[in-house]
Amino acid sequence: MKCQLSRMCMIVVVVAMGLIQSSWAADFPYKIGRGSADITGPALGLAMWGFVREGQNTEGIHTRLRARAFVIVDAKTDKRLAFISADVGSITHAMHLEVLEQLATRFPGVYTVENLILSATHTHSGPAGYWHYGVGTPLGGAFYEAHYNVIVGGIVEAVVAADESAAPGRILVNTGVVEGGGANRSVTAYDNNPESERARYSSNVDKEMTLLRFEGADGAIGMVNWFAVHPTAMTFDNKLISGDHKGYAAQQFEQIMGASTLGAGDFVAALAQTNCGDVTPNLNLDNTGPGENEFETTRIIGDRQLEIALELFKNASEELQGGLDYRQTYIDLSNTTVDGKYTGSGTQSTCASAYGYSFAAGSTEDGGGHPLFKEGMTKQNPMVDGLIAEQFKIPPPSDKLRECHLPKAILLAPGATEPYPSQAQIASITVVRIGQLVIVAGPAEFTTMAGRRIRESVAATMGDQVKHVVLAGYANGYMGYVTTKEEYDTQQYEGGHTLFGPWTQAAYQQEYDKLAMALSTGNAVASTEITPRDVRGGVTNTPLGTEVDALPRKKAFGDVAQQPKGKYSVGDSVSATFWSSHPQNGFRAGNDYFTVQREDNGSWTTVSTDGDWATKCRWVSDEKTENGWLMVAEWTVPAGTASGSYRFVHRGTAKLENNTTLQEYEGATKTFSIKN
Repeated sequence: MKCQLSRMCMIVVVVAMGLIQSSWAADFPYKIGRGSADITGPALGLAMWGFVREGQNTEGIHTRLRARAFVIVDAKTDKRLAFISADVGSITHAMHLEVLEQLATRFPGVYTVENLILSATHTHSGPAGYWHYGVGTPLGGAFYEAHYNVIVGGIVEAVVAADESAAPGRILVNTGVVEGGGANRSVTAYDNNPESERARYSSNVDKEMTLLRFEGADGAIGMVNWFAVHPTAMTFDNKLISGDHKGYAAQQFEQIMGASTLGAGDFVAALAQTNCGDVTPNLNLDNTGPGENEFETTRIIGDRQLEIALELFKNASEELQGGLDYRQTYIDLSNTTVDGKYTGSGTQSTCASAYGYSFAAGSTEDGGGHPLFKEGMTKQNPMVDGLIAEQFKIPPPSDKLRECHLPKAILLAPGATEPYPSQAQIASITVVRIGQLVIVAGPAEFTTMAGRRIRESVAATMGDQVKHVVLAGYANGYMGYVTTKEEYDTQQYEGGHTLFGPWTQAAYQQEYDKLAMALSTGNAVASTEITPRDVRGGVTNTPLGTEVDALPRKKAFGDVAQQPKGKYSVGDSVSATFWSSHPQNGFRAGNDYFTVQREDNGSWTTVSTDGDWATKCRWVSDEKTENGWLMVAEWTVPAGTASGSYRFVHRGTAKLENNTTLQEYEGATKTFSIKN
């Protein structure tokens, strides 16, 4: 990372040198552990999650995706919480169940749906294909069990590492403001909220970052913060796997703290997601900016979060004091009765899920959707409805459902299919208290004002017991967007993707208040027989990989097709091309396809991997022979790189002999020199 601001540089130097010391309480109130694991999906050939753009399929890796886990144990009661921030677009209920089942074999009876919060950073630059709903229909693509297993396995690995490393410690909390970290991409909707409500806030986005600093007996071991901005700096034109700005900033923070990203015991930093539903990093509001390209925008938005995170981390002094407790329940969002206290309009109800026309329009500020649709559409078009019914094979919604969703013009209603809804209708929601901090977790993309209403309501319910309330979105499932009723009425993209009707936000607020009241009073949550469907095992698996890997004559896997030049300087881009196998064959999650090595006294030391910001690797087909794959490796020499001799190394797994034999291989370039 280049130090462009003197204040930031001072923070970096002080933190990196370990000069921050703090006074210790006589007793540690918690045990704290941390863990991290690779969850990078197939690097070539899978549709990317998020933008749903035809042709946006993975072609390589910019930064690897990771699951970062923290385990907190109440020293007095032994109650524990696992919070995981994963670099994926969304979490599914099936994924949550699978993680819990695998953890149960290692820690019987320890982790349940109540005390494990699995949260997505919501990066739009990871591969899709891990959802069970919609497989084999126009509502979804293929299901790749191997990809799904890599995500689940990595999350489990991170939680196991966090649990096993848990040791006496304490937690410090701090808050601060991030300027220029995001812009409201749905101002039309936001401005429809009551003027008196908007007047209470200085901005139409949440600029506050809340940060937790985890300390063990020997010093800081980890950090997690929550700040609201969509990971869409890497746009729909991108085809390289990336953790976007949050993944970038997390990696930078970890490296500043001396983490190797290679194993247990390292410092773990997570930039978790919150209510970013209407917040974009593309500050020009036209899918661009503030950088000259998407990589530069990703770095800038990441650095703005990183700078404040480092400052808050350095200056954190407020210690969390008090016990750890939690409440969780399931709610049927297709049919939740909402009290007039929360609607301001008498008793109302939510609806079976349905997408609006404006959903298909997409968010114009982040790239837009199908040209047939526009944000703000509220009138049904019989011709469009007929085309949708024919293509999706879903019966048209009933008049009752249309009325329930007004003013939304319903595009399709997967919540009304028979015999089962073709989309999840039951949500898991959780409220956790750690001392004076409350985490409100839910499976949706909450807008700025929706998040504010929920946080303030929970804070009011719990009273003086809490000082800080954060909303952890994209947690334990995915149920679309949540706008306020007033925002919903404008039917911008976010309202069109608010699946359960105009009273969705009010329903969440009501149910969170019930959990907060139970937590505050120490009472149990009212029992419910509502449980989501377990859809695992009911879909067709699409195998990854090709039948066989091939090469042109007289070529071997790992051979260098194009060598780097002989000499480079700091800031230069070094590139080389290798003959490669298809990266889906012998899927290498957790391993590096590409490393940069420096020669040290006759041996080679890895100085960078294909997961670092400074590297990129991309697979291209051989246009001349149409026989085999080439991997193009790039490394932009970072500031501070030592002078010396370097090389690139490519590793892979080739599938040979008609899909029966896997062969590991390795190739290296000639050496090249760097002089700084």
